[in-house]
Amino acid sequence: MKNRSSRLPRILLIFGFLAVVISVLVAHASPARGYEVSIYQSTPVGFWVGVAIALSVSLVVVVSTPTSRYAVGGVALAGVAITAVSALPLIRRYHFYGFNDSLTHLGWAKGLSAGTIPTVETIYPSGHISAGMFSSVLGLEITQTMMLVVLFLSLTYLVFVPLIVHMIVPDRRAVLIGVFSALLFLPVNLNGFKLMFFPYSLATFLGMILLYLFFKHQFSVDEAEVGWQRHVTPTSVLFVIGSVALVTYHIQAAANFLVLFAVASVLQFVYSRKTETYVLTQRPVYGLTVAFALVFSLWMAQYTVGFSTGGLFIDSILGVFSGDSGTGTAISQRTESVSAVGGGLLEVFVKLFLLKAVYALVTLGVFVGLLFGRFSDVDERGRFILRTLTFGLAVLVPYFFANLFGSISETNFFFRHVGFAMALSTIVGSVGLYYVFGALSTSTYGTRLKSGAPVPGLVVFAVALLVVFPSPYIYLPSNHVPEQQFQAHDSAFTVADEDIRFVGIRDNPGRFVDALPERQPPALGFRTPEEALSDLPAYYDGPRYLMVSQTDYDREVIAYRELRYSEKSLSAVENQPKVNRVISNGAADLYYISE
Repeated sequence: MKNRSSRLPRILLIFGFLAVVISVLVAHASPARGYEVSIYQSTPVGFWVGVAIALSVSLVVVVSTPTSRYAVGGVALAGVAITAVSALPLIRRYHFYGFNDSLTHLGWAKGLSAGTIPTVETIYPSGHISAGMFSSVLGLEITQTMMLVVLFLSLTYLVFVPLIVHMIVPDRRAVLIGVFSALLFLPVNLNGFKLMFFPYSLATFLGMILLYLFFKHQFSVDEAEVGWQRHVTPTSVLFVIGSVALVTYHIQAAANFLVLFAVASVLQFVYSRKTETYVLTQRPVYGLTVAFALVFSLWMAQYTVGFSTGGLFIDSILGVFSGDSGTGTAISQRTESVSAVGGGLLEVFVKLFLLKAVYALVTLGVFVGLLFGRFSDVDERGRFILRTLTFGLAVLVPYFFANLFGSISETNFFFRHVGFAMALSTIVGSVGLYYVFGALSTSTYGTRLKSGAPVPGLVVFAVALLVVFPSPYIYLPSNHVPEQQFQAHDSAFTVADEDIRFVGIRDNPGRFVDALPERQPPALGFRTPEEALSDLPAYYDGPRYLMVSQTDYDREVIAYRELRYSEKSLSAVENQPKVNRVISNGAADLYYISE
């Protein structure tokens, strides 16, 4: 009977891993042929079926045998399945994934790799340098290795979140919850925190390693160590090296981690005054905090952007108190746009932020519990880490919300910081859910809840995975950039008259100018409004180049539901006198508008 009960999880796991392998092969055999406005709809159904089977098997095995060795196989299966989803742009052979800022970062990566841009000329070069190194070593195009950097750093997040959870509660069930929580990718919100080459997101993922090293140094105590040996360890050396990497990945994210390390130092100092025995179980963390602060200060002192952003923040807050500034510009703009295309605020909240809200509330519950002396069964190490994370959030969250005030609210900084907060809430929330599930398992309905748990678990995964990538489901277009679109812009910039300006739909092609630094930058105009598309020669006072791509069409018509540009107006471009198509490759058309 025992052999039979152990054989079933093994068979299920084999079946689950086989389903993932087949799904990846199916997706790989269906590469993108052009721009895909939704990676979800364009990816073969067979891939999603395989992922669903794998996640179902994983949940069944883990819930039914949480303390067995098969549970490890179960979470590994879920990890492979979710990694396959996050790696879809690579699996389906996208040429590049990431519009707007990512295109500019592509140009910087090319410049740093070629040596035309000095390292110190960009405030966050580490990600770009990493992509260049991978490109040289692996022989891949830098567009591909930038996507590899995103995949690698997202994997570090998936690994180190449960490792930190284990440091708090060294129980296998807590770690299992930590793994599944990390796999939800709660920091991703498609606004200021994205699963693409976006340095703030990458730095936050990377920061999980530093957070782990910080706590590892703090609580790996050897009683034989004296003097400097308590401060300088192999872990602390790795931390300092990691500090340089993190600060040069993105200094804004590094500032948030600096606050966390400072909170840990203050807590250690306060508790050292209460009892000596408490401090004997820890190494001092003041040195690590000072080292990180020193790296941060030395790097930021070389650039004006950090000071200008700080000045903008202060001016915004002062402007609110003086009545000169408004609040919540970024949120109000997004709300108005969603309403204009027929969506609802509640709908978008449920799709994007419901799971995040649950983890935020659980994190708040843990924070309140710590204030009232709960979690007494957690050892001193676990309680100290929980205090560091929750008290750190208590310090950071007011600052995060302050980014909704004044002129700084026009940026996406608030949503960036929401992503950072959710990275920490994933850790703390996992601990809170460990206690919630523990209480439920011992209740009257514990057996029933356990047997039915895989079903809501699968629903939770579905809700989370549907917003890992932007798509029309959330009223956003994909960030897919096909190779043909690069080729069209490359050709256009090569043959264009340098005195004639380029204009575009919604914006000029300036981001492609950034992404193609090897070409002579053309003259740039502004975006072409919808009302001008019906009679372009009359709108402009001289000749212009207008680039219209399939991406423009799908973005405006499908994702944005004709909010700013209708299908009719976009189709009117090619049927006008004095408007001649000079380049067309299926992905984009270049029109010459004559006088």
